Amino acid sequence: MKLALWFGCALLALLWTGGAALTAALIQWAAQVLASGGAVDWAQAAARWPVPEWIALWVDPQVVRWAQEAVLWALGLMGSLSAGLPMAGQVVGWLVPLVWVLWGLGMVVLLGLALGVHVWLGRRTARGRA
Repeated sequence: MKLALWFGCALLALLWTGGAALTAALIQWAAQVLASGGAVDWAQAAARWPVPEWIALWVDPQVVRWAQEAVLWALGLMGSLSAGLPMAGQVVGWLVPLVWVLWGLGMVVLLGLALGVHVWLGRRTARGRA
């Protein structure tokens, strides 16, 4: 039972670490895109894509058009704030260390829980033998 506990803990630790690494990489990428000003160009292109006909099976095409119009409206707002996008890209950069601090806290919690369950299992089996 203890072996399964630690195997599960190791698996969760790998998933937690992979998620943190992926999040940190995405934040770095987003910071670079914001700093370069390319986010507005990409969003404008995405908002102008034609609505595929197959999407009508799941979502009303009018809802998709409204969403595209909302994105274009938001981009109009961002256009007035575009001078601040490079600064926003620099500010987002501090999130990467925060991700790793949260990763460390999560690992401490995970290992603490696993250790607590390990001790509890040891006491439970010791009582069963007595």
